[in-house]
Amino acid sequence: MLTVFISTALVALALRAIGDSFWHPLNRFPGPLLARWTTWYRGYYDLVKKGAWLRHLDDLHAEYGPIVRVGPNELHFNDPRAYGEIYAPGSRFHKDSVLYGIFGHAASSVFTTPDPQVAAVIRNIIAPYLTKRAVISREAIVREKILKLISYLKTYTREYGVPANLDHALPSTTLDVLTALIFKECFNVLETPAFDHPFVHHSKPSVLNLWITKYLPNTNTPILGAFTRLMSRMSPVAPVLAAQFKLVEQELDAALQSEHNDLSDKPSTGVPLYRFLIDRIHEQILRPGLSQETVDQLQNLLQRRRLLGEGINMRFAGTDTVANAVLVGIRYLLTHRIVLDQLIRELDDAWPDGSDGEISYETLEKLPFLTAVIKESLRLSHGVVTPAGRVVRSENAVILGESIPSGTTVAMSSTFIHLNADLFPNPKQFNPARWLRSTSGVDMPDQNKPQLEVNSERFLVSFSRGPRSCVGIHLAYCELFIIFGYLFRKLELTIASTDQDPDLPLHFDDFFLPVYKEEPLCAVFVKERVFY
Repeated sequence: MLTVFISTALVALALRAIGDSFWHPLNRFPGPLLARWTTWYRGYYDLVKKGAWLRHLDDLHAEYGPIVRVGPNELHFNDPRAYGEIYAPGSRFHKDSVLYGIFGHAASSVFTTPDPQVAAVIRNIIAPYLTKRAVISREAIVREKILKLISYLKTYTREYGVPANLDHALPSTTLDVLTALIFKECFNVLETPAFDHPFVHHSKPSVLNLWITKYLPNTNTPILGAFTRLMSRMSPVAPVLAAQFKLVEQELDAALQSEHNDLSDKPSTGVPLYRFLIDRIHEQILRPGLSQETVDQLQNLLQRRRLLGEGINMRFAGTDTVANAVLVGIRYLLTHRIVLDQLIRELDDAWPDGSDGEISYETLEKLPFLTAVIKESLRLSHGVVTPAGRVVRSENAVILGESIPSGTTVAMSSTFIHLNADLFPNPKQFNPARWLRSTSGVDMPDQNKPQLEVNSERFLVSFSRGPRSCVGIHLAYCELFIIFGYLFRKLELTIASTDQDPDLPLHFDDFFLPVYKEEPLCAVFVKERVFY
């Protein structure tokens, strides 16, 4: 009897799988046949080909068009209109929990929370801490870390014989900026000799663990979850991550044990992140007229695991995007001398006493060519490159005029925006001047397409768009302006490798963020500029 039952159950499951395959509502969208059956179609490019999924998406769109079925329940788009529809303000799409689950400890944070309405509660708590006004009031801390970087870089002269590895120096700097701003104690990664802190190493064996985690069972799955936890502990960067998590835990414990501080007596910018979050949540709970659901959500944010997740998210999410943009920008500037000279002239004119004096973020952000350099660096460094999956909820969605059934994961990588030739002519060329031209419509050969703005900031999506865009964007821009401004006003950088083609695109693999194939991407000799 048991044998008959098991056989019947297996046959039923097989028939259901076959039925889902042949009558699935996504069958009308083109794509590889194998992708209809299994997510391991993508897994092959993530794991075996080690971060090659984005390159394969290029091939798929060339073969199948603007909408491609890339998984049993997933579509990818490459039309710019789709980006605005997927990541639009007011979007109710949920984040793909499978993708964002790779971040483990940070699973309970504003960044990884699937439901946008739930995420909005904590986002509204955090947002005042990172407004432009709040960032400017602590600008001196950002400047202090940049000046420390400059003082260390000065030793890497050509006579010293060893170039400075900016692949490590820049993320070390942005990590220290962030922790000095939001925690009681800076973690001082920048002080590691030769910028060689293990956390800033982005070798393939370490970052590959992100994709391994995605394809393993959830850690809470009985029996199989134990294997996933074991694999996580075996990661090459597990000890480094554990040490960083411990530092964040210590910050949280200190905040939880301290006495309550009245926010009315202090500006928010003078309070460490955890003290600010805890006090502001308590303050919000006491507001009259809140629904019980909102009160429950706020009280949930006070749980230790949730607070820890926010701290870890803030600790790591605001570092590599900024560091990569500066790294890419410097690499291109040093191989495009005409562009670099124009930037230096602008900085010299705006900052006559650059050897000893200081200049503010608000002054730097008014410099048009520096602004253009930063925008172009952001465009060609992309931010997050992995297609950020969004799940269509209870009602069908319409994207590119197509009805998308509920439960479908939809996504579009930022690279398909930033490297779109209709939006950015000669898209792989580093050309800051494109941002100085007025935007205008461009005639499209296909009259069914709308007029598109050329070289428009609307299509600079390094920090995403819509309700889930980066909450730390003002801090990121503050860092970018001060790093670029101070480095090129105070130092003369020379790229160590002399055989680099200035117009060669930078090749990278997709590990959520780009991991560049060339290592180091930018090593430089340094000379202090002399002012008379």
